[in-house]
Amino acid sequence: MCEATHCFQQQFGARCNYPSWSLGTRLPFSRNLVSPGSSSGAGDEGEEDGLEPGREVGAGQGRPAWTRPGSRAELSRRRSLLPLERVSSLIPQEMLSQDVMDLQQINQEPGPKGYTGASMPSAPTGWQAAPGYSWHLPQEDDHGQEDTTCQPNPPNREVPFKPGDVVLVEFRRRHCLELQKMFNLVKDGKLHSQWGMLSHQEILGHLPGQVFRTSTGFKFILRRPSLEEFVLLMKRGPAISYPKDISAMLMMMDIGSGNHVLESGSGSGAMTLYLSRTVGSSGHVYSFEVRPDHHSNAKRNYQRWRNAWEVAHEKEWPNNVEFINKDIVTATDDLQGKMFDAVALDMLNPQLALPVVYKHLKQGGVCAVYLANITQVVDLLEGIRSCQLFFSCEKISEVIHRNWLVAPAIRKDGSTAPRVKPQNNVYSESEDEQRKVGTKVLEDNGEEEDTKPFCTIPYIARPHHEQASHTAFLVKLRKFRPAQLYSTPHKSENSSKSPWNYED
Repeated sequence: MCEATHCFQQQFGARCNYPSWSLGTRLPFSRNLVSPGSSSGAGDEGEEDGLEPGREVGAGQGRPAWTRPGSRAELSRRRSLLPLERVSSLIPQEMLSQDVMDLQQINQEPGPKGYTGASMPSAPTGWQAAPGYSWHLPQEDDHGQEDTTCQPNPPNREVPFKPGDVVLVEFRRRHCLELQKMFNLVKDGKLHSQWGMLSHQEILGHLPGQVFRTSTGFKFILRRPSLEEFVLLMKRGPAISYPKDISAMLMMMDIGSGNHVLESGSGSGAMTLYLSRTVGSSGHVYSFEVRPDHHSNAKRNYQRWRNAWEVAHEKEWPNNVEFINKDIVTATDDLQGKMFDAVALDMLNPQLALPVVYKHLKQGGVCAVYLANITQVVDLLEGIRSCQLFFSCEKISEVIHRNWLVAPAIRKDGSTAPRVKPQNNVYSESEDEQRKVGTKVLEDNGEEEDTKPFCTIPYIARPHHEQASHTAFLVKLRKFRPAQLYSTPHKSENSSKSPWNYED
């Protein structure tokens, strides 16, 4: 009994002529019979041979259900069953017509798994499929060639600095950020600061995150800015929406790839950039701005980020923002026929725009409003009540981020304050001797040599003294459809249809 994998001879019941060294190897081709989960045609033979439902009937699994008794030697040598090929092989080649030669060429073209039309294996003559079985070619593994279709894509390669890059330079000293500047990289440019000069030519060709020395010996670290850093350092017109508030507004609106968002108040383009990244190439953002200077500044910042992204990532940032220089209160014609998944308002009097955007916001959609003063929040809610707009105020929140300073505690004379442990029945040392324990004189550059063991240097931990406090109040409004009022014989004449009437 041959145990070669997918042995063709054995599956047809013929005696296998393969040598013993070929056992366990995969032959050029094979034919398998696949049984589904339940087969009514297996009969007692399947149980006798140890067959299980759902397993392939092949080498080493007993006699197949379609094996014919007798004529087994004929099956070891397969020949084509096409009548055209049989007849044309008996006729000289020069006597064949052009149509026959074309058919022969078609049959010789390679098909699946390297078979040609003439050599494609087929079921034995006179074979009848048992119930639940079918004739097919198995999926063979090609060991000669490497299949790269399922291989994961290689990771993105690192892109060095090139002309047109937006570069962020930072200089820190004694746990303080002394310099943070963003500039465009050009071939003949120079970076000037009070800590020295650095030529752009020295930066080109290097990878981001590298430390450079200025002309005076100070160390600058140069890298590409993130979107948060770009928004905080770009050229502003009006005050920007801070990233901490933008992230909360994006969570309120619950938008993603493919959504269409309406924005009123482009400002400097901070919120617009985050909306553009969120909706992706399949979405779209409509940004309205009433002032021409703010409108042009927002477009300039948006285009600058797109150009920098294309240089740094070697692919295009989605061009999915349409800037419109018009007051949204009078932009009824521009919004005609458009529906939006969410609305973001950053304007002085958003209650004036709500009646306009209400008609174009999808039912259940969210309108996120960015307001600097709490009195503006009161005017917004009063405008919704007076206009009888079906907006539900779900949340009024304020986002506060507190930065902390964690650094070794250093005295005014430059020495580190020792960590004193309480001791029982032992007199404390004098102040002079205690100061000498665990102290170290600073070096010339003002940095202390860190050679002390763990937990021998005390730390200070407190909120940082330089940080932004209040920025804005965020209001989440959701559009809803009110319940229909059914007419009754005893309906009160003073009943109101306003959503702000909470009386039962």
